[in-house]
Amino acid sequence: MRALSHLGYWLAWLLFRPLLALVKFRVAPGDLHEQLKLDLNKPICFVLPQRSWIDLFALDKVCRSLGLPTPQRTGLSLPSAGRAGCVYLPALLETRVRHTPLTQVLVTAAGDVDFDIQIVPVSIFWGRDPGSEQSLFKLVFADNPQAGAVRKLFIMLVNARNMLANFAQPIGFRGYVVQEADPNRAVKKMIRAVHFHFLRARTAVLGPELPPRRLMIEQVVSARLVRRAIEEEAKSKSKTLEQTTKRARRLADEIAAGYSSAAINFVERLLSIFVWEKVFKGIDVRGLDSIRELSQSHEIIYLPSHRSHADYLLLSYILYHHGMVPPHIAAGINLNMPVVGGLLRRCGAFFMRRKFTGDALYTAVFRAYVDALVARGYAIEFFPEGGRSRTGRLLAPKTGLLAMVVESALRQRTRPVALVPIYIGYDKVWEVGSYFKELKGAKKEKESVEGLLKATKILGKSHGKAYLNFGEPLLLHPYADVQLPGWREAFMPGTDTRPNGYSMFVRTLAEENARRINAAAVVNPCGLAATALLASPRGAASEDEIVEQIGYLAWLLKGEPYSEQMVIPDANPRAVLEWAMPVSRIVRVPHEWGALVGAADRDAVLLTYNRNNIQHLFAIPSFIANLFRTRARLTEDAIVTGCRALYPFLRTEYFLRWSPEEIEPVVRRWLAVMTNIGLLRRDGDDFWRPDVTAPAFSTLAMLGRILGETLERYGMTALLLADEYRNNTGLGRDKFEKDCRLLAERMAILTGREAPEFFDPALFKGYLNTLISVGLVRVDADSKLLVDARIERIAERSLELLSDESRQTLLQLLSRRHALAKPATSL
Repeated sequence: MRALSHLGYWLAWLLFRPLLALVKFRVAPGDLHEQLKLDLNKPICFVLPQRSWIDLFALDKVCRSLGLPTPQRTGLSLPSAGRAGCVYLPALLETRVRHTPLTQVLVTAAGDVDFDIQIVPVSIFWGRDPGSEQSLFKLVFADNPQAGAVRKLFIMLVNARNMLANFAQPIGFRGYVVQEADPNRAVKKMIRAVHFHFLRARTAVLGPELPPRRLMIEQVVSARLVRRAIEEEAKSKSKTLEQTTKRARRLADEIAAGYSSAAINFVERLLSIFVWEKVFKGIDVRGLDSIRELSQSHEIIYLPSHRSHADYLLLSYILYHHGMVPPHIAAGINLNMPVVGGLLRRCGAFFMRRKFTGDALYTAVFRAYVDALVARGYAIEFFPEGGRSRTGRLLAPKTGLLAMVVESALRQRTRPVALVPIYIGYDKVWEVGSYFKELKGAKKEKESVEGLLKATKILGKSHGKAYLNFGEPLLLHPYADVQLPGWREAFMPGTDTRPNGYSMFVRTLAEENARRINAAAVVNPCGLAATALLASPRGAASEDEIVEQIGYLAWLLKGEPYSEQMVIPDANPRAVLEWAMPVSRIVRVPHEWGALVGAADRDAVLLTYNRNNIQHLFAIPSFIANLFRTRARLTEDAIVTGCRALYPFLRTEYFLRWSPEEIEPVVRRWLAVMTNIGLLRRDGDDFWRPDVTAPAFSTLAMLGRILGETLERYGMTALLLADEYRNNTGLGRDKFEKDCRLLAERMAILTGREAPEFFDPALFKGYLNTLISVGLVRVDADSKLLVDARIERIAERSLELLSDESRQTLLQLLSRRHALAKPATSL
């Protein structure tokens, strides 16, 4: 019998071999050799989840192509160091319920203390359909673990161009044996671990099984909170229940995704061939492997930064390309355009209106849909900022959708949930030109098919690289245990109550996610070059000087890494500048004394976008450098005290990762780094800046200018508040924020700045909120500002941090403020 099976296997191999040429595969994880770290001196045994010669032949092709040991059928013999084996999971599972010849082989191997096997589970996926399609074609040709030999052949032929081989980390056979006294028990424990791995891996790659869209809509309309909202609207608007139910169904249809693996596969190929290869020189992905492992045990909520419409396409593409299920994506209703909206919907987009206010039924339907997604275990993606950043900074997070998703996740207890922050960056953002126009006052262009067609002109331009860095995940349930006491009791099934402090908890959670995004920043060449160039006195300098400044910036980050997740380029400073010049349109001007580099006015403004992506990384050393603007010597305690006083404002604006209590040792470490690279000199407890004739003095001044505009905004706010304290005019908050913006606009014009972000109202609002939180300002019942006397000292100290030109301009504007605000009188 075994001889016939052996003969049949080789006949099948000979017949199937020509078909292997049709198979196009990808593997996960991507860097297989680095991730698996197989020891070729130890026996290797691959495990496949189903009995399938076709899967075995496909695995053989993958291993040969990647230089891995090729799998051989082991029969009743164990693999050796020179001969890798392969077994099927059903054969292993069979040994747990009855004694088979393979049982004896495994138990004998367990009894040999010198024998060990590297067990590598491998899942083969054909077409990657989670089971959502109900057509006859899909029922026949979609991959299915229960498919017989003939059906498996057709599945392979139909999906040959889309095969994924998912390799798990090797399992040490001996590691299980030494934990158990009974070898038979150790073998069963190991087999159970392999079995659970395959179940989790299938969910991570394909996602949960999807019901037909119409059933999902009916489930939403039938939800308890939607039925209650239907009844309330019918009563308040004098409509029948049938009419209101139809409206609820239309709303659910407007919202719901129509996930299709065929559409995702089509878009993935479209993006690969016609977009990414033409627009980007590469896509740099970091930190994904740990998220892949996490997705096998947790439901994933992706919370990326938002800088471009490319973000959601890029993230879904990367996940799919690396063998993970693309998430359901919350998209603005403005993207539900003809043709495009339908395609996005089939790729997992569900649409939401900008405002829910005043429509209780819509709110209930949307929330029920989110509840359904979370309860079924689907990965979800949305942008906490609520919109694309026009300046390159992280925007203050919006908490509406986050509150819904978190509540749904905490109410269901079947699977733990992880929130994954993602830093997405670009050497050059597609929309940076339109952002510039919008910040200058132009009306935001409405998304349309016509606009999409116009956008195709970017396909002929170089935008450098795109960067995705998956940050440190936040495990929701343990985090809530610490930050939200009593949530388990409040979120009992069948209740609608929320625990006390839930809104503050969500706000804290959103800010923590923003900090983790910034902690995962990628310091790309364009950002580094822009930071150095814009910190030059006039936005231009000699090429050698800019190269030197880039080197110092890189040394600072390597000397005191902002976080473990941050990525710093390996290239030398000159290579960084050479990469950035064509992408960022930095101009080289030849000169006999050495080339100069700079950027035209508009291009210089656009460079601020790149700088703002990484500006937060230099916040602390830049502020230290500014303390030496008017002083040659400072004590260590004076530096620490100054940083401690301003840090709450920097933390709010830049979402810095350290708490106020942690900042003192951080400052001391930065002082050590700045001393080591020659930017400061230490003499006992004193720190000295370099002599004004030394090159290091120029570098220290450059470092200070990185935070220059931020400190000017702080100075404006403090001086205006001090003026309010002295005059006690009862200034309202709205009027004060407007005055800050007007003062910044006027100063920008007088000092030749064109960066619209300089007078961004959101920045002044955030600074005022921090002043209120630390007790320097209070708001009374009439929204009037009540200013503490300490603000005068703060205003005085803030002037010391400004350049001579900025200080003089600001004081002149303030002295004329009251006169300018008074109406002109006739003679």
